[in-house]
This record gives sequence, C-alpha cells and structure tokens, in this order.
Amino acid sequence: MSDNPPLESEPAAVVSRSRLARAERVVTIIAVGLAAIAAVYLLVTLLSEHEVCYGMTASHLLCQQVDVTAAERAALVLMYPGVLFVGAAAGAFWHTRAVEPGARSTAFGLLASCAVVLVGIVVPAVSGAGFFLLPATIAMSVAAILGAVKFGQDFRASRGA
Repeated sequence: MSDNPPLESEPAAVVSRSRLARAERVVTIIAVGLAAIAAVYLLVTLLSEHEVCYGMTASHLLCQQVDVTAAERAALVLMYPGVLFVGAAAGAFWHTRAVEPGARSTAFGLLASCAVVLVGIVVPAVSGAGFFLLPATIAMSVAAILGAVKFGQDFRASRGA
C-alpha cells in the first residue's frame, strides 16, 4: 500500500480558470503569429516588388512604389502595432501566470490597454494599412475578452476566499 493520501480532484472553478487561461494563451499565440505573417508579407512585398502594399479594394491590392512616404507608412504599419501586439502578448502570458492580485491587475491592464489601442488603430484603417492586421487584431481582442472573463473569475474567487 502507498503512504500517499488519495488525490482530491480540483474544484470546478479552478479547472474552468485553468482552461480559460490556456485558451487565452493559445489565442494570444495565434494573434501574434497572424501579425508576424502580415509583417513578413509586407516586408517581402517591400523587398521583392519594391512597393508597399497598404490595403485592398474590391478586386486588387493597393500598393505604391517605395519612396519616403511609402517607407514611413511601412514603418508605422510594422512597428507601432507590432509593439502593441508584443505588449498585449506579454500582458496575456503574465496575466495567466501571475499569482498575486496586484500582478494580475497590472498584467490584465497591459493586455486590455494594448488590445483597445490596437482596435482603435486598425479598425479605422481597415480600408488601408489596417487590412493586413485585422485578423490578428480580432484574435488579440478575443484574447483580451478571455482575459477579462478570467480576471473577473479570479477577482470573485479572491473576494470569496
């Protein structure tokens, strides 16, 4: 016989929060992957075709030859949202692993702030440069919503304990 006591199953709320955290991490990885694919596509277009594509109309891509304006547009399309995607991903991973309530609040704040700013940048520009980042922005918004649900569950659990 073993001297170890039998393992107790985890409460349903803990399992639910664990699954929610896992889903948040997976969606975050998908969002960052989609953003990286969009960035690579834009860079390949820039280097191979010597033009920057910044949107799409009904039947074709909107591109312009590389000049100072096009280079500035490429820098904004790739850098600023890229920093926000990295910040949101860092917040999501930190949020799912944080133990202390203060750390969870800060991590969720980083995730939510970056996601809101991303939506604010990409949605108005969807007919232009935001077209390429829209799928990644939608995925990051889903991660932020999952994070908000997990944050609410963790908050209620800490108040009830």
